[in-house]
Amino acid sequence: MSLYIQSTNFGRGAAWITEAWPYFTRNPLGWIAAMFVFFLISMVVGIIPLGGIVLNIFYPVVVGGFMLGCIAHKEGGSFEFQHMFAGFNAPYFKRLAMLGVFYTILTFAAIILVAVLAFVMLGGFEFFQEIEQAQVEDLSAHATDIMLLSLIAVTLFTPCVMAIWFAPTIIISSEETALSAMLLSFNACLKNVLPFFLYGIVVFILAIIASLPLMLGYLVLLPILSASVYVSYLDCFKSDISDDPTQLLPR
Repeated sequence: MSLYIQSTNFGRGAAWITEAWPYFTRNPLGWIAAMFVFFLISMVVGIIPLGGIVLNIFYPVVVGGFMLGCIAHKEGGSFEFQHMFAGFNAPYFKRLAMLGVFYTILTFAAIILVAVLAFVMLGGFEFFQEIEQAQVEDLSAHATDIMLLSLIAVTLFTPCVMAIWFAPTIIISSEETALSAMLLSFNACLKNVLPFFLYGIVVFILAIIASLPLMLGYLVLLPILSASVYVSYLDCFKSDISDDPTQLLPR
């Protein structure tokens, strides 16, 4: 099954959030339990040497499982806790893991480039020695460079996010390879930059609200954002089988 990118209107960026709400409310405990366990696993693996690399590689595999849970909802069922591990099953695992490898390479390349630029722009070892010695009064002299570095970092990491956003869903919904899925995801985000801009504004506001009661709101927000990825996928892609986006299901 081939997938084709389609554009959607600006207002759909907010609708992706509202339409993701029923995915959560059909089985909120399942979503919350899965998110909580994923958070704990990430914390434990993250403190292990090279654990960050492992997390990056298997992140698309877990997301693929979440998307399979969203597909189950679309078919009349609901997301279940075990969907968190569904991406580790064939036939998706190898391509999802390879997606994680490519995503890790991209992000590490961006990190290295930002680090090199920071080293050059901020004065090399001398600046970092000043930071280590808590000479924070010298930071004001580098304010412009730090702001520029922040802008460069956002510019570099945004394409990484665009390339991974739809990629796990594309893999479980088609026969695309990891690289082609990343390219399709990037192009779909680029073609729908306006609704994604609105989506980002809405998510930013919701993130602030969710953080107020001891960040407990994230127990609801994170599942909704996960489901919104699938909702946005249904808007931004169509198949050659039908113009009905509900046909974009795995074989």
